[in-house]
Amino acid sequence: MRRTWIAGAATTMLLAAGCAGGDGAAVDPADPVTIDITVTNATETYTVPWLVGMDQGFFTERGVRIGELVPGQGGSTTLRNLISGDLAIGEVSYPAVVDAAAEGTPVAAVGGAFQSLYGNDFYALSSNTAVQRIEDVRTWAFTNPGSVTESLTHLIPEAAGIGDRAVERVAAGGIGEGVALLESGAVDVAIVPDAVRAKNPDTFRLVVPTHTYIERFQQTVLTTTTDYAEDNPEVVSAVLGGYQESADWIHGHIDEAGALYAAHTDLPLESAVAAVRSAAELDTWSAGVSPEALDSAQRAVQLAGFEGEIPYCDLFDPTFLPEGTQFRLPVTC
Repeated sequence: MRRTWIAGAATTMLLAAGCAGGDGAAVDPADPVTIDITVTNATETYTVPWLVGMDQGFFTERGVRIGELVPGQGGSTTLRNLISGDLAIGEVSYPAVVDAAAEGTPVAAVGGAFQSLYGNDFYALSSNTAVQRIEDVRTWAFTNPGSVTESLTHLIPEAAGIGDRAVERVAAGGIGEGVALLESGAVDVAIVPDAVRAKNPDTFRLVVPTHTYIERFQQTVLTTTTDYAEDNPEVVSAVLGGYQESADWIHGHIDEAGALYAAHTDLPLESAVAAVRSAAELDTWSAGVSPEALDSAQRAVQLAGFEGEIPYCDLFDPTFLPEGTQFRLPVTC
């Protein structure tokens, strides 16, 4: 049975109780609290809602100023940024958060974030004529253990009916490192960022468009430590509210959001706007979660070696979500 929670009166009551117990920073738009955020890849479209919120004042009007977007390298590296870097909140790979929670790390997923597979297509070198279809792929590059990209190297072959025996996986250490392995011929396919493809449009050929195999997938979740959430509930609530307002704003302001993304990266404006439009069409950004996206992610982490059931009711804490945000788990809590 699925659990549906539309953030509203019930969430408000729980949040009020949390605020009463916390002794951390109080939010005041006249004197915003400055925090740094770690993002799983700070040059890809994960950053767009953060850039929008910072530009439009959606965070500061709630009493929080985002100081720096600290880049991660996917998987557990971003989570380590959060835990060891004295950071407030991170947008972290969902599989990495699941693994950490199972190992007893005191983290909480307080909201969704990136819930499509935009930006995670696998490319071959155009010069590699032996790799034309997914059935031709033998070696797949992923970023780091516990990353979404690692889980996809299990889930996509299964969805395509290839089977695990024909697949070799290579941990590259990051997105850029994966591209380097691809260019060296060490792997058949890797994820190639928008910026790299824009500069080298004839170098890479799309082989595995992931969204054709999996429509919804919870790539990242808004994550904090349980101590920070308990001590700073107003800050967490403000960040989630600003993120959701940014996600909603993007749909009506594709060109403006694309311009912010272009300024943040070295993408040409036209390419940046196209990337934002494509991600928005997939309904990529939301502080909420859906069972469809979580089901796909659950299957992926299980194929990657996670044993047992994901403890959704312990892992997710919806009490900080803004009113009206849809929050649905695949289980009843």
